[in-house]
Amino acid sequence: MKKISLSVSTCATLILPLIVLCLTACDNGKGHSSLNGVIPGAEGQKVYMEPVTLSAQQTTCDSATVEPDGSFSLQGLLQTEPTFYNVRLADGRSFTVMLDSAEVVSLKAEAGAKALVGNIKFDNSPANDALQSVMSRASAILAKYEANTLTTDDVREFKDQLSSQVFADPRSMVGYYIVFQKVGGHPLFDVMDKRDHQLYSAVATSLQLAYPHSQQVKYLCDYVLGARAARKANARRDSLFQTAVELNSPDLNLPDKEGDDVALTSLRGKTVLLFFWSAANNDARKAYSQLASIYKKYAPRGLEIYAVSFDTSKVLWQAASKDSQWVDVCDLKGPASPAAATYNVAQIPSNYILAPDGKLIGKNLFGTRLDNKLAEILR
Repeated sequence: MKKISLSVSTCATLILPLIVLCLTACDNGKGHSSLNGVIPGAEGQKVYMEPVTLSAQQTTCDSATVEPDGSFSLQGLLQTEPTFYNVRLADGRSFTVMLDSAEVVSLKAEAGAKALVGNIKFDNSPANDALQSVMSRASAILAKYEANTLTTDDVREFKDQLSSQVFADPRSMVGYYIVFQKVGGHPLFDVMDKRDHQLYSAVATSLQLAYPHSQQVKYLCDYVLGARAARKANARRDSLFQTAVELNSPDLNLPDKEGDDVALTSLRGKTVLLFFWSAANNDARKAYSQLASIYKKYAPRGLEIYAVSFDTSKVLWQAASKDSQWVDVCDLKGPASPAAATYNVAQIPSNYILAPDGKLIGKNLFGTRLDNKLAEILR
């Protein structure tokens, strides 16, 4: 069991100091939800209600002054689906609640409790019970983090608990809240991971059927579809890379700065760094400039560099590569160059290391990692 030190963050206001209250949410017949409650000890304070939206800008939809008896009344947005709201006092304490325009929700919490999480009870609101369960578990994770006792097992258990909660009711908007939870600034669920992707897909598909016009649901669906496309592209790239390994690396035959075609296979017998870049790209140009020290160090040991530019300007390409001592080639077709498709280059800079017989033995290594790999190969 490994102890980990992480900063724990969450979607919206998942882990925050919370107020003690007794409230009722009811529909007024026009799509608005009303939030009426009692906050013991908060008399005279301002209380604000803010919808949790996709926008980074937080807006207040209503505010009120807590009455001498601790009561208040707030009105939500005109809504057609369950909506998350952050309700906060002027002193910064807050809680998150989910309100539906057609739902009546009542909540009671222990008077005098410093935190609402774990001390709140809803009547006839399973969705808010589920939401509070998520918040309670997240608070436990935060407490362990602050005590420096958080372990990888704790995070794994937290993830398993939330997964079970999602699959128990995938059509609940609480699932939307869950899939975007974060631990240590990183998503708790990785949409690119096969198992986690199934969780995202279950929530997206279920919520799309339930709330087809929701912008938040549309965002989730687009997010999942984008990840699915990226996973397929990654699988295709890995397949092509494996094919390239089996084929001992496909040949390239491109013009150098003098206009003479230079075949990649002409460098057989040497370890070759096949490097893809563009002088028009700042990151790629910077990585290209670092090849000078690599070449100086390893050329005497048998390294050659075959640098393929995806520029469309001959002047720009030649100006950026004028001091190189290795093979520089460019067909001036930019990203449409057949070389990009042959090696399935998805981004630049990118590189492959080819053994003297043409076998691919490394890819996309830069800086210290590239230096260490070449030192290992070219002893």
